[in-house]
Parts: sequence; structure tokens; C-alpha cells
Amino acid sequence: MHSIQEEKDHRRFLKQTIEHYKLGKYFPEKLILMAKSNPVSFDWMRHTEHGTIVFLMSASCSACNMDLVISFMSSHPGFNYCILFEGNQESVEDLRKELDPEVRIHRCETAKLQTQLQVNAVPYAIVLNKVGQAVGADIFDKMANLNRAAAPLIRVYNNLNPDK
Repeated sequence: MHSIQEEKDHRRFLKQTIEHYKLGKYFPEKLILMAKSNPVSFDWMRHTEHGTIVFLMSASCSACNMDLVISFMSSHPGFNYCILFEGNQESVEDLRKELDPEVRIHRCETAKLQTQLQVNAVPYAIVLNKVGQAVGADIFDKMANLNRAAAPLIRVYNNLNPDK
């Protein structure tokens, strides 16, 4: 049974106008993650073996379910992962302890990312092929949404690695 607050949060989550990441677009080589900070390089995303999934998450978002993200990553260990996480330093450190050390986690301000990525929603996944080009992107609140967004990458991976 959902609480009244969860119901309101869910409706607000569904009513917002969502700008989707443009498919075919390359992920930026650099992003400014926080106000008054230096750009961070994301060039590594253009040189991966099987592709990368970028999660935009926030500690203040009731729809952001980190267990869902962790479950997805466990189901698909062949990809690179990056989490752009809005929260205090302590929440980012707690997240680091929970995740595989290979997962790149960057603390960010979602408002700062919105102008650079043209995405105004969390939780959001951007699915990139091995050269950093978007092949899927969408909000997600359940595994089915995440699998649908990542389907092009999963399909290519499964075709190239039939034994896995």
C-alpha cells in the first residue's frame, strides 16, 4: 500500500514535461558537474568494449531506486556504468561502498547537467554504444523501463557474446 505522499510524488513524476536525450548524439567529452567546478572528462565513454549506461539519480528523488540500478548492473555485468548523483558528499561515499569499484560515481547538480545534456528528469538512463553514441534513453521507475531503454545495447552484446 502506497502512502499519500508517494502517490503525490508519483503523479508529479509523471506530469513533468520530459526532455529526452537525443538518440544518435555523442555523450559530451567533458561536463561541468557542479557550479564553480572544473570540467570532468568523460572521454573514456568513447573507448569502451561493449558500451556504457549513465544513470542520473538524486538523493532527494523519491522515484530514484538505487536497488533497481544495482539489480540491473548485476544482470548485465558486461557494460560500463556511470552514476551522476545529486546528493551530499556522505551519500555519494555511502553509494561508493555499496557498488562495484568499477562503477564510476560523480557527484553533480542536476540543474547544472540539464543545460549540458538537455535532460530534466531523474531517475534517467542514457545508454551509449562503445563509441559513446546514444542508442537509448528514458526515465525509469521499474526494471521493464530500464530494459527497454537499454534493449539496443543488450541485443548487440548478446549477439556478440552468445555464451554469456
